[in-house]
Formats: sequence, structure tokens, C-alpha cells
Amino acid sequence: MASEDLHPAWKKCHQRGRHFFVSTDSLEDISELADFARVELEEPDAPLSKARRAACQALLSRTHRYAVLEPLGDIHCIAVAWREQPLRSMKYASRLVKQLRDQSSVPLEATLLGHGSRAMALTADREGSGR
Repeated sequence: MASEDLHPAWKKCHQRGRHFFVSTDSLEDISELADFARVELEEPDAPLSKARRAACQALLSRTHRYAVLEPLGDIHCIAVAWREQPLRSMKYASRLVKQLRDQSSVPLEATLLGHGSRAMALTADREGSGR
């Protein structure tokens, strides 16, 4: 029954040796993986081991490499767009966690209007609809 509750992104994982791979063309899948990693880093259920922390940081870094991530509240994040070219590999994934944390502390309206993203279009749509 627990496997029925899994997001479809987790069913797309496969293992080669000691590495796991996800093949996807969906931003929703990337959002799920990035959000899982960030929540594990920000509010883990149990204390994180060094290996698990490194794995979560690597997962968050790799999702950020291929998609633009924006914070959603204090501990969540969402992928809003694919990158034209993947970023170079990041050695310091902890910087990404700090960057997302700093962005989430900025007031929501300033964040939404400060980035050229889908969020800005959503905000403009709300204003036009009279909400």
C-alpha cells in the first residue's frame, strides 16, 4: 500500500551499480525530487547521517542543474522552468540550500515580482482577474 502513495517520479528511478538515475521530461518530477531533498535537509524526521545529508545535497544540486528552482515557503521548493543549458556541476551544494533559504526569507511579493518566472505570470493573472 505504501508504494501506491509514491509520486510517479520515484517509479522512474533505476540503479546502475551504486548510482541511481531518473529519466524524465516532466518539471513536476523534478519538483518532487528537489522538494524531497530540501525538506530532508531543512526538517529531517531523524538526525541525518553524513552520507544521507550528502545524498540529499547532491540530489538538490542535480535538480538545480537542469531546472530553475524557486522557494515555496520556508522549506519547500518548486521547479519553474527548464534551463536552456545545464549548469556546470556544483561542488558546494550547501550553498544552494543557503541560497534557497535566503530567497524564501524575502517577502513573497518581492520574490514573485523580482524574478522573470512563471510565478510573475501567475501574480499578474490574479491581479487581472480581480482577486
